[in-house]
Amino acid sequence: MGWLDYAWATFFEKDYLKARLLVSPRFRFPQLFRDDRCFVCVVPEPVTKKIDGKDMVLLMGYSFPVGALGKLQLASLFRASVTHLGAHAVCSNPDDYAEWSARKDVRLAKFTMTLLEDVMVYTYIQNKHTDKLVDLAFANALALKRMRKVDRFINPATRMMANLLVWLNAGFVAGEKKKDDASLVYLYDLIDQFRKKSILSLTDKNIELNELKLEVADAIYNAVQDAGTITECPFLPHTEELGSCSIFLPLYNVETEITAEEEFKRCITHLGGTSYYSEDDRKIYLKVAEAEAEQIFESWKRQQEKEQNIIAKYSELLSLTQFKSVEIPEQDYAKFLRAKAACKSEAHRLLESLLVARDALDEDPRKDFGVLDLQEVIQVIASKSPRMDVFMLDENLSKSYSWAILLDASKSIRYTKDFAMEIFILLADVASSLLLDPASWGAYAFNDRFLIIKDFNERYNARVKARIGGIEFDGFTYMPDALKMAANLLKSRAENLRLITIISDGWPYGYQDMRAALAETVEFLAGKNIAVLAIGVKSRQMELVFKSCSTVYSLRELTKFSNLYLSASRTAAET
Repeated sequence: MGWLDYAWATFFEKDYLKARLLVSPRFRFPQLFRDDRCFVCVVPEPVTKKIDGKDMVLLMGYSFPVGALGKLQLASLFRASVTHLGAHAVCSNPDDYAEWSARKDVRLAKFTMTLLEDVMVYTYIQNKHTDKLVDLAFANALALKRMRKVDRFINPATRMMANLLVWLNAGFVAGEKKKDDASLVYLYDLIDQFRKKSILSLTDKNIELNELKLEVADAIYNAVQDAGTITECPFLPHTEELGSCSIFLPLYNVETEITAEEEFKRCITHLGGTSYYSEDDRKIYLKVAEAEAEQIFESWKRQQEKEQNIIAKYSELLSLTQFKSVEIPEQDYAKFLRAKAACKSEAHRLLESLLVARDALDEDPRKDFGVLDLQEVIQVIASKSPRMDVFMLDENLSKSYSWAILLDASKSIRYTKDFAMEIFILLADVASSLLLDPASWGAYAFNDRFLIIKDFNERYNARVKARIGGIEFDGFTYMPDALKMAANLLKSRAENLRLITIISDGWPYGYQDMRAALAETVEFLAGKNIAVLAIGVKSRQMELVFKSCSTVYSLRELTKFSNLYLSASRTAAET
């Protein structure tokens, strides 16, 4: 179980098609946004780093020592972030503010909307998932310890927003100088009213929250706007990033047990949860949590080592190409399932057509003519059996294929990327069904980087499928280099048919004389008995370079690919 699996285990929405959940090392803070279908939740992935000679793990601007307590507390912070984002995915509705936010300051409007939706988030968790409150209280307490002194904020608008954050998440007034500020006291009261009504709405469906929600939003927006110039958009480190935020220290080293400190007790009390019922309960909780955190870290470590070994193997081939790097994409299983759903109906049709093509060359074990197999003849005579299948069979070609599938993931194909992705998924599914040995095929994508989707030594499992969903279409089109990489992977294999299928719109671009390099590479592959079958994605450009090419404008036309497959198989059988 890696961090993504752990996140899905914690996430409230279990339907992959209703929310997308990603874990990425590219982001310092969590991300929350909507695509054209649902919420997209991105949780930062922990990063290991040496600080002052010590091994530390960094997450969301916190550094944790690599020890039992450090792992436990980092896992708690990670869960808190997943819980917070997951609750938004289930109960938030940004559309409620569409008209209200028009022509308002974007940063302040975003802060106000998030503050009120966080009220809904806490209401949902407090009533549906009280066991998650310990992690949220831990993350809130950690944020309070990291926060700069509110009294020292020069900008009164920033100071007011920071106070509102503390009040909502911890239930007390930060700082001393402004604790009796009339406008803040008024806003605290409004937020409490909205919180109470949101709780009642869970049991009384007749309660309408939108009107009160927008009234409170107006009050917060106007009060902060009147306080001063809006220069940033504060947020807690474990919640979704809203923009520039200077109210926290850039890095905070966590070395103490936060759950034993006063800030945690105040936060858990405010959220209405219970940390532990007794000291014995506390010890049991810590023991279980430590074991869980250790399991996650060990699994993460093994997966990192495995992926680094795979990348190292391919990096040795980089010098033969002009690729900038070899990478493994991030995982997005929900996006894979969306694309899979769009092409599911054609998968069976393509598989059947390829099976027909394969069987056209395979021997019929029931044939009654040919060269006698003496062993079979002796057995039949000795047993007095009426069997007639005593003739030698040719070797079954389906057990002797090696197949590399390449997807053009460059910027030039972005207008047909969904269609290209569907073709790629169809071929991967077919390869998995057609070639029973997973080591017989691999799948890759390319732009100006070479992306490993499925190594030959990997199984076609959920992790590999999630990598397909994580493919981003960007960069140049290093097509000849992708073919060279695939050829180097296939050249040492002994199968009868060594096949490369490349899916592209046929526009190689990125360095000088690339078309000449492409033609030279195709000719080289032909000389090495490596068959290249091209699929043109709504473009006939591929036909100008590849002799064996089928241009497709719909998934149904992919059945033409089986003819190319049959031809390549027949050629392999004759050589």
